[in-house]
Amino acid sequence: MARNTFLSWSTTAAANTDVGGVFIGEGCPPSNMNDSDRTIMAILRRDLDNGLVYSAKAGAYTAVADDNNGAIRFTATATLSLTAAATLGADWHVTVIASGGDVTIDPNGAETIDGAATLVIPDGGSAEVFCGGSAFYTDGLAQLRALVTLMSDGWGAFPIGVPVPVMTHKGVSSPPTNKSYRYVKLTAADAYNTGFITSESVSGTAPLLIATGIVSLAGSPLDGQTINLWNSEGRIPRAGSSAGTLQNDAFQDHGHPIVGSDGTGGGVAVINGAGGGFSPNNKTSAATTATTGGTPRTANETRMKNEAVTYYMRIK
Repeated sequence: MARNTFLSWSTTAAANTDVGGVFIGEGCPPSNMNDSDRTIMAILRRDLDNGLVYSAKAGAYTAVADDNNGAIRFTATATLSLTAAATLGADWHVTVIASGGDVTIDPNGAETIDGAATLVIPDGGSAEVFCGGSAFYTDGLAQLRALVTLMSDGWGAFPIGVPVPVMTHKGVSSPPTNKSYRYVKLTAADAYNTGFITSESVSGTAPLLIATGIVSLAGSPLDGQTINLWNSEGRIPRAGSSAGTLQNDAFQDHGHPIVGSDGTGGGVAVINGAGGGFSPNNKTSAATTATTGGTPRTANETRMKNEAVTYYMRIK
């Protein structure tokens, strides 16, 4: 095969028997040397100068050998597929710029990039991709940019599986849905969760209402797990040694003695918190529901003073 590109030249001198198809092996005619020199000049001019090309892509693209030493700028979310490493050859490299959306770099077949099946360059970032002959590597800037992007808006800083209370009723925005991470809203039948919470179940009535759903997101450690939708249930977290145990509201069991008189005297009556002897022995008084100045607060559940907030939880 004619050695028509700079990368097709071998670092073993004896293996270079032609230049652009011009035979330069032993016994070649003198004119071939002149022709080969001219061809070398043309190839070097093309590959070492014009090879530093810039191109813009608005969609999916497959990088080939001729993209070596180039810069590819993507103006939209896209996937850059890589030709097999053996075909591109060791030392092949290209700069990838994401300018309009995240760019996913997808090596050929089972080949890897930085040890992973794919690499995402976040919008606004770039990476230098190198071919090692059997796998691909980068300068690490994509991962650094991804981390900075993840942390910059605050939402990316929360661990997966930690419910986060958000005062959306005060104008705070919900976690974004167009990032590499993903949250769900712990509310039943909410459009925010479309496609990410399935098989929802709501039963009972407040305060004993039960609302659950199943997380559906490939790559999430919570994928397939059933979670309780706290906002709909009105449920709060509590520390415990058996995680996942559910409890309804309850009032601690307690009892009170009734003090009376047998009619012979000597009994003690307890009325409104005050004590005294019976006079006559069968002294009675109407029951009271609150101490002086108090107004009992009653509801269909036992609760503390609170303010309702909306819980979200990161699932990826």
